[in-house]
Amino acid sequence: MLGVFRSFVSITLLVAMKGLFVEAVFSDEAYHIDWQRSNIGPYQCVLPASVAENNDQLLILSTFGNGTMLSWLNKTNGELLERLPLGYPVSDAMIENNKVFLKLDNGSINVVDSMNGFSLDYSPMEFSSSCNPDLSAVRFEDGKVKIMDGDSDLQIFSIDMPQDFKGIRYLQSNEENAFDIMFSTVTGNYSFTSVTDLTSTQTWTRDESLANVRACTYVSPADPNLAQMFLELTQEGSMNLLEAYQFRVKQTLDRLKNYLLERKFSVGAIVKEFLEDEDEATSKEKDVSFGLLKYLIVATETGKIAALDVRDGRQLWYYETGLRDIIKIEALRSDTEIVVFTKSGPSLVFDVTKIEEKPFLVADTNMAPAESVEKISEEGAFLFKGPDGKRFLLQSPLNPITQDIHLLDHNSEELSAFVYQNEAITETWKIKAGEQEEIVAFSSRGEEHVANLGIVLGNRTVLYKYLYPHLAAYATKSEQNVLTVRIIDTISGELLYTAFHDDEVDFNFPINLVFGEHWCVYTYFSTKPVPEQKIAVIELYESLVANERTSEPSVEVDALENTQKPQVVQKAYLYPEVIKNIGLTKTKLGITTKSIILELENGQVTILPKFILSARRVEESQLSADDKKEFMVMPYVSAIPINDQAILTHNRILLTGPDSLLLSIPTDLESTTLVCDLGHDLFCTRVFPSSQFDKLSPSFEKGKLMATVIGLLLICFFLRPLVDTRKLKLKWLVKD
Repeated sequence: MLGVFRSFVSITLLVAMKGLFVEAVFSDEAYHIDWQRSNIGPYQCVLPASVAENNDQLLILSTFGNGTMLSWLNKTNGELLERLPLGYPVSDAMIENNKVFLKLDNGSINVVDSMNGFSLDYSPMEFSSSCNPDLSAVRFEDGKVKIMDGDSDLQIFSIDMPQDFKGIRYLQSNEENAFDIMFSTVTGNYSFTSVTDLTSTQTWTRDESLANVRACTYVSPADPNLAQMFLELTQEGSMNLLEAYQFRVKQTLDRLKNYLLERKFSVGAIVKEFLEDEDEATSKEKDVSFGLLKYLIVATETGKIAALDVRDGRQLWYYETGLRDIIKIEALRSDTEIVVFTKSGPSLVFDVTKIEEKPFLVADTNMAPAESVEKISEEGAFLFKGPDGKRFLLQSPLNPITQDIHLLDHNSEELSAFVYQNEAITETWKIKAGEQEEIVAFSSRGEEHVANLGIVLGNRTVLYKYLYPHLAAYATKSEQNVLTVRIIDTISGELLYTAFHDDEVDFNFPINLVFGEHWCVYTYFSTKPVPEQKIAVIELYESLVANERTSEPSVEVDALENTQKPQVVQKAYLYPEVIKNIGLTKTKLGITTKSIILELENGQVTILPKFILSARRVEESQLSADDKKEFMVMPYVSAIPINDQAILTHNRILLTGPDSLLLSIPTDLESTTLVCDLGHDLFCTRVFPSSQFDKLSPSFEKGKLMATVIGLLLICFFLRPLVDTRKLKLKWLVKD
């Protein structure tokens, strides 16, 4: 008995001490669940940032979008210090006295400070390029770069050339027997070496090969526990209720027995495992089970395909295709294959069954050139649109399409609808933009789970959503700077709703549009009455009268004969930052509150819950007592502020370029989605739109919980004899 008591006391003290030293973390786990890959891109020119002898920075000129970007690197370790997009292209550069003379394509010259990029006034002078290093004393022999003495032509230093050596981007002699040299490789790496007294003192390498992502997809690793679960469920399916219950109890007891055997029935080992931090293997196993481990497959503008761990951005493998016009990459066959399509025609198929290893090429085919490729079924069917406007369907012979598929395509001038029927694509209708109009944005309603058919009001009545699946919205601009947003039926082409904005819309700013369950959200920048970013929402309902439903749950409606029209509510808001791109969060079952992902022009990414963008918000004076009881109801305020806690990038600044991709990846945890913003830079994080209601946070104080449980057990252990004694005395009528 005394030994048992000592064991309990020891465990209690151990747990209590563990509970006292709980490490505090931010509730959103900032910088633990997100990562950023900041890229410079292909180097056009490498210069010393200063002519001073103690200069420890390099100035890099690279292409960013349609212009040039200045970047400053720490010469000692390759750390990126600052980046500055110029907004105009530069063809050459010269540095002199801490001034950089930038030569533009038209021959004019701009001058900036080499340490901060500030514009400077200058007097015209003769231009001499500083971008081409002097290689007169360099020899390339026997796989080495040899530095020769200019007088005797003897070798004074040599450096091994990388296997995929491309050229020397920078060579600067600081003093006698001291110089800096930078190599570039075919695969996009840049290696810097600093030599002092003919001895290499500093060496680092930067990988710029993942800049400018053009297409992406993701694959999920196979969960080894799923096969066993499916086997057990299959066996239970052939049993009656009692046998299935007994079978499940037996399986659970077997797992418990194996668990205890692995730990040799040691209470200390079990408690220690419970309290100590998870190792990498255990953490990975849990991430696979929860669907938090995904592998991001990206294709860059140079034709590189790479697999990245979405948890930390670690590159697992890469494949150089040499294809510089990749427009689509998709995962097929339960994430065991990926297919790559290009504009010029070549397409590749890779086997990624062993996703953590470099894939092997399964097929290399040459198809007809295509302007666009769209995946239209999970079985691997793709719709191709050629440069001549012709369309054809590519489908797997193992899973041929047997039902009619309605397709919708658009360009800047028209919308075109097609139906795939009897192995042929037939045009059904076409809508052309007006003579002075141009289509600037388009979005169709996606196939997603809908958790609720309506919105529960404060008085417990229901406002039913208009969940007709064949909907799309498109926005047009006119010469009079009028923005028009239209919602249409994609099967019949019928116009359901039109919204006009004639507040002098500035179409030099992005126009974004996204379609959700029963609503669409769009953004635009207008100059009246004052220049401001605006974000608007259109919501569709079966009826605006509570508990009034026009659809029949048990009746399947023919899309060509649909007579049910929505009733519409619309609202607009002001936003304090220019919105560059928008997307929607996606979860496995669609239960979690929807949020809008906003990529801002200032380089930040934030989320905005959909209930804030409600079209039903009214002034506070118009809210009744029942209205105020509605979930997340709030009065209408014209301006929506930026919530600092909702900024996903924290204090990071993203440079994604003009063609960024916003991606939301569902996980097996309904509360969690993975959000990635890919372009010039790469950024990924985890987002919890409705908080982590199905998972304990890492900061959960399990040590204190364990100490409480053990303390209660100890109290019961000591109180039980006292209670038994008291009961005995009561029976014998013995007074205390």
